[in-house]
Amino acid sequence: MKLLKTLAATAALSFAFNAVAAGPQKDVRFVGDTQFAGFCKAIVLDDVKVLRSSLSRNVGRIGASQREVLRLVTSEDGLTCNGISLIDFAVERDASAVREYLTSRS
Repeated sequence: MKLLKTLAATAALSFAFNAVAAGPQKDVRFVGDTQFAGFCKAIVLDDVKVLRSSLSRNVGRIGASQREVLRLVTSEDGLTCNGISLIDFAVERDASAVREYLTSRS
């Protein structure tokens, strides 16, 4: 229950995530609570390896396993990037590999 309250509080803070594209390079600036910025970074880079790394780093902090961390961060009250859910943000950023991973395993 404490874990759910912590996740809800984190979600309430809502990441203020700003991405500025400068040519082919995707410069990213994280604003606000950056403790879980790795999830947003994985989407911006469309890199499943970075996403899995973020999941494993948060085992014990958010959930007891990578699957539980994934389930909690993608839940309706889970983490957000740029004010929208991780899955919606992946769709917006055309991060097909990460979106597929998020939807197939959550």
